[in-house]
Amino acid sequence: MNKIIIGIILLVFPFTVAWPQSDNDKPFRRQSLSFEAGFLYPQGTIKESLSIRQNLSYYYVNRHSDGSISSSTSGMLLGARYEYGLPGIRSSISTGVRFVGINTEINGYASANSDFFYLRYSMEENDTKFARVKSLTECNYLLSIPLEIRVYPLRYKNISLFAMAGLEYSVICFKKAADITFREETMNPQKDVILGNISGPVNRNFSTFYSSIGLKLGKEDKLNYTIELMLPSFLLTENNFYFIDIDYLEGFRFSVQLPLKSN
Repeated sequence: MNKIIIGIILLVFPFTVAWPQSDNDKPFRRQSLSFEAGFLYPQGTIKESLSIRQNLSYYYVNRHSDGSISSSTSGMLLGARYEYGLPGIRSSISTGVRFVGINTEINGYASANSDFFYLRYSMEENDTKFARVKSLTECNYLLSIPLEIRVYPLRYKNISLFAMAGLEYSVICFKKAADITFREETMNPQKDVILGNISGPVNRNFSTFYSSIGLKLGKEDKLNYTIELMLPSFLLTENNFYFIDIDYLEGFRFSVQLPLKSN
């Protein structure tokens, strides 16, 4: 609940810092269509419920520990947005559709004699079973609807500085899947059973609050380009992934903005 409240406050914050200007000095066009692409770098930890034999306290996503576990999580986005300018307050509001893909891989430490880790997949009374695992992988592909607000506080010639805040909610989950690669191929017939034991139910809905700062380049009646740095963004939903707990996301994004004729 606190994240949602903070997200709403930051989403409307650009309107509180913008100032009026005359119609003869518009920092951007009234209507445009943007095509975007970007990369995401989620930061978090491997789930403690995942019964890896080693201590997980210091095994952070995208970092290597001194032990035998390493993990990486990365993502990408592609989308299209319609943007409507509000020149009176140097702001704009936009919405559209966005494809998001996030992938995770957990590996055993690679060395001459050890490229696996032990994963406990069953524990019944005195019978505990471990599998020697080379990797765990997870993929998430979804379609979301973003709502973004931008404010343009500074403009010099054909360069505009902007800040953005947005909310995003997934409407379609194309794929949410986990896989496991064993060190011994003789374990493959048990793959589905073991994955069922270690990957419990997760939330298929995905929602984030995010923000960025960036530059828009180009004349206002021509093709424009934007580049922006995504500031640490937060998930508003919980339990979205099988193997990791995401603390925040960061990344960068590029956009091409096409002017549309206004009535």
